[in-house]
Amino acid sequence: MSNKNQNELDFNESLELIKKNKIEDAEEILERLKNKRVFEVEVFTYLAVCKIKKEQKIKATELLNKALEISPDHEFANLNLGLILFEEKNYKEAISFFLKSFDKNNLNIITLYHLGLANMLLNNLEKAEIYFNKIINLNKNDENTLLNLGILYRKKNELKKSLEIYERIIKINPNNLNALNNIGVLNYNLLNYDNAIKNFNKCIAINNNFLPPYNNIGRVYTDLKKFEQAKQSFEKSISLNKQDFVAKFELSKIYLSLKEYERGFEYYEYRKYLDVDHRINFIKNKFKSKEWNGEELGQKKILILSEQGFGDIILFRRYLDVLFKNNQLIFLTNKRLNYIFQNSNFKIINDNEEIPDHDYYQYLLSLPGIYYKKYKSFCKNINYIKDDYDNDKKWSLKLDNQKKIKIGLSWQGNKKFTGDVKRSIPLKKLEKIIMNNKFQIISLQKDFGLEQIKNNNYEKYINDYSHLLDIGEDAFKDTISILKNLDLLITIESSIAQLAGTLGIKTILLLSFNPYWIWYTEKEKKTFYESIDIYQQKIPGEWDSVIDDVLIKLNKL
Repeated sequence: MSNKNQNELDFNESLELIKKNKIEDAEEILERLKNKRVFEVEVFTYLAVCKIKKEQKIKATELLNKALEISPDHEFANLNLGLILFEEKNYKEAISFFLKSFDKNNLNIITLYHLGLANMLLNNLEKAEIYFNKIINLNKNDENTLLNLGILYRKKNELKKSLEIYERIIKINPNNLNALNNIGVLNYNLLNYDNAIKNFNKCIAINNNFLPPYNNIGRVYTDLKKFEQAKQSFEKSISLNKQDFVAKFELSKIYLSLKEYERGFEYYEYRKYLDVDHRINFIKNKFKSKEWNGEELGQKKILILSEQGFGDIILFRRYLDVLFKNNQLIFLTNKRLNYIFQNSNFKIINDNEEIPDHDYYQYLLSLPGIYYKKYKSFCKNINYIKDDYDNDKKWSLKLDNQKKIKIGLSWQGNKKFTGDVKRSIPLKKLEKIIMNNKFQIISLQKDFGLEQIKNNNYEKYINDYSHLLDIGEDAFKDTISILKNLDLLITIESSIAQLAGTLGIKTILLLSFNPYWIWYTEKEKKTFYESIDIYQQKIPGEWDSVIDDVLIKLNKL
């Protein structure tokens, strides 16, 4: 037998050994072939596969780069290097290698799948959809790809289309737990609570150790204000997984809603274990600063990190003035809030700016808990927003063109927020307010919801100044001036509500059945804002009676 034939046999044997997971034996053969300098590209590539299986990714990367130096368009070498980069979450670079693999073979399911997944993770949803659909054209029953298509349509806010995909999976495999759970989640997002619970319970019936449905049932019961049932679901999840920080975080919302504040704030700290903000680990690793929990600072400096939505930051910014001396404080926040916070006496920095040395750190939304533990109360409203008389005057002249009651209107939140369907109101439902000739309606929408003005032919009745509103570091500048020139604001739960409350603007706030814990019902003492009157759903998802109550109020103006 010739050496060539023997080498070929040896190489094929190594591939069989890899398939059987006999990695050490396969490596021995491949190293021997490498030394003979035969089948170099393949030998480097499959040696890399062995290193990947042994989790030696650096060595695997070196071998794959050697393979690509010899053959830059090698399908399998490009694919495997892409897979390493994908695992490292370097999705953009991974895609460049997947595409080279795709150019050699556009039918490789693994390549197509990872091109779809990497693009989806980078929010290139249209491209991701193309690759996933290529797989479905090859195999219409590919459950994993269908699952990801369902996730993709959720990301695109095409909830009904996503639901159809998951129901298609169930026809293929009635016991697919991920599909059943996702059907439940979609029904929950569509406010179909009974169907949501039904599908979550199906999951549990199939496998009572499958964790996601317990937390999801808990969320449904929380929204329905069935707090005891919600707690049972979250506690069941924790009993199955002591490290279930999601369940513990969700419990905090219940305790805060029940006004069990100390326990609520204690559980609220579990959000820090969730992947919601990368900055805390950055701070820990770079500065080795200590977490502040209310101890006296003296002359030591503290870094406070803003977090979550703009509304939360605007509301809880008040705690900075009462807890810290100005020379102690560094506040890391989004640059779009710079205009609002420009009157602050402490140091403000933005993301991507160099963080000064400091001794302690803490998250902004931990401050209410620290304050409450010490004082058993909440910090009262502080109007920290600087007056801008010139801009206020500009908008006064612009808005005073009609002798009518000026009502600002905000009806739509950020659609990318999963809970938006609960808080946002279709503009059509506000038609009786919009069409009332007593009122001059001024839209305070900037991005989402504006299309509803045109779709409902309200252009004559709603003043839309969205194209004139400042963005960037002057974001909210014009919004603030408009608010100060209104007779009344009608808004859903949003940053606009927090801004109006901070300014002391007379406001009607339209709330879902179980809103964010900071809001009391109209029958109770107001916690954070004296100028806001609350009108709240009596039935989950039902806005008509809320609007009727508002109309009674407006008829008295």
